[in-house]
Amino acid sequence: MQGDIIDAILGSTGPDCRVVDPFVGSGTVMTEALLRGLDFTGVDINPLAVLVCEAKAAIDDGANVEGAAQTILLAIRADDAFSVDVAFPGLSKWFDEPAAVRLSRIRRAIMSVEDQPSRKVMWTAFAETIRVCSNSRTSTYKLHLRSPHDRVDADRITSVFEANLCQTLQRIGAYRTLIADRARRSPDIQLICDDVRRASVGRPGSVHQILVTSPPYGDNGTTIPYGQFSYLAIRWIPACDLHARAKPLTASTHSLDTASLGGSLKEARSKADKVKGISPSLDAFIEAADADGRGSRIRKVANFMADFLEALRHLRETSPGSAHWVLTTGNRTAAGLLVPFDAICNEMACYLGGKSVASLHRRVPGKRMPSRNNMGAMITSETTTVVEFA
Repeated sequence: MQGDIIDAILGSTGPDCRVVDPFVGSGTVMTEALLRGLDFTGVDINPLAVLVCEAKAAIDDGANVEGAAQTILLAIRADDAFSVDVAFPGLSKWFDEPAAVRLSRIRRAIMSVEDQPSRKVMWTAFAETIRVCSNSRTSTYKLHLRSPHDRVDADRITSVFEANLCQTLQRIGAYRTLIADRARRSPDIQLICDDVRRASVGRPGSVHQILVTSPPYGDNGTTIPYGQFSYLAIRWIPACDLHARAKPLTASTHSLDTASLGGSLKEARSKADKVKGISPSLDAFIEAADADGRGSRIRKVANFMADFLEALRHLRETSPGSAHWVLTTGNRTAAGLLVPFDAICNEMACYLGGKSVASLHRRVPGKRMPSRNNMGAMITSETTTVVEFA
């Protein structure tokens, strides 16, 4: 759907645009931009997300991934060492020693690839192998031990990686077929690993900005903690192939989530006060919670919204020219109350000078997220709001 909206905007603005996703994640919007030959800027505080997008940029640029894959498969077959090459808190909890030995062999094989862009593509297949083969459940984005009978046998780890690698190569082939006849030059790609509240996304020139994103759905204390989801893979991937910010953000399993929007409750009350009067829907939500004695239970939500407004304000201040913002959001419940995030997003964007021009609603077809958490029902539908800045 994002691609269709980008096409509709291009129909009125022309092709001289730059697509921006300040919560780039795995790069869905990035792919849509590159397929159209559009320049792209992506921001994410998660080093694994940035690595995945760097891998996509390498694929678009023609990295020799097939050669890298052959190098890796030969190296794995030649490696019979029993050493474990990583050490971090909780290693033995999340990986039995035989599993750590097999993963170390794959890690050494990937490190033998000399070309860094190709190597980064290989790390994405490795990261998926870590997710599937660790002792953490695959049914949740939080780190929870799975039962012993549900764990992947160490002898299967190499075949799991090889299957992931094969699937990666198939997807790369399909993508390169799609861009073979791309009319425009190779796009300019800028990827930033930083907190969106301080990242510099502005670019010289006066091109129209098309900001397309799916921001975090509410406070990260009660929704999906992508930092925990990424922690194990990041600890296995060498620092030389990760952004420099990866080290402090993975000091513990919660470091990344604490650094993200809404992750810290320091000065939560003063931040919540600053956002009052900006979004009528947010004000009404907080007032309803207070009236029902649930104000303390939605404190994290109010704290997140203050951080989110700060992020939107920073994005607008660093790119003050003409723009369209396409914001896809979902409404969940917290403390038994519906959080009207779609309306809050729209009102915040309009407060910053935008004009709402369209709104689309759809059921979520298959988002990888639980339907409930310990706070209440999660998201089953999404709203996409389009806001125009002159």
